[in-house]
Amino acid sequence: MTSNKEVLRRIEYTGDMLLNMGPQHPSTHGVINFLVQTDGEVMKRAIPEVGYLHRSLEKIGEKVTYNGYMPYTDRVDYITAMCANQGYAMAVERLLAVTVPKRAEYCRTIATELNRISSHLVSLGTMAMDVGAVTPFPYALREREFINDLLEELCGARLTYNYLRIGGVAYDLPEGYAEKLVTFLDHFEKIL
Repeated sequence: MTSNKEVLRRIEYTGDMLLNMGPQHPSTHGVINFLVQTDGEVMKRAIPEVGYLHRSLEKIGEKVTYNGYMPYTDRVDYITAMCANQGYAMAVERLLAVTVPKRAEYCRTIATELNRISSHLVSLGTMAMDVGAVTPFPYALREREFINDLLEELCGARLTYNYLRIGGVAYDLPEGYAEKLVTFLDHFEKIL
């Protein structure tokens, strides 16, 4: 990995400006830094510097069981933790030739799709703020709160869910959950 100091030594002085863009907060825009060379408003070069989110997860994974590693996948991305759980679970299930029951697949799909929509709401809200439109952000977060309420009822948490398991899910949908989900979807469709 090339450090910023090494890059600075290699870029000869031209009057261009060198800017650090990042690191960005891991739960919003990404986890990368760019050393950007600009001439006025023209970006001439961008050198990525990755690794701002390294948490030794690979090393931790060497010390725990497949099931014991699942909570760590929640922390890869707090905004789409359920989707990270899904990717890990599917990889381990493929390695171990585990078949997931249909009902568990449906529960997983509901949970991960809710989490994906929630993630997109955060992305759209922050993107709007980044370009100067502040108003959409609280509306996006308001709708996200409805989704967080549904996810909290499903798994007992609002951000790090630990709902998926290798071979299925921790538990079935709570009684009356489908009705609450339909009520939310009817509401959400109208505001889209």
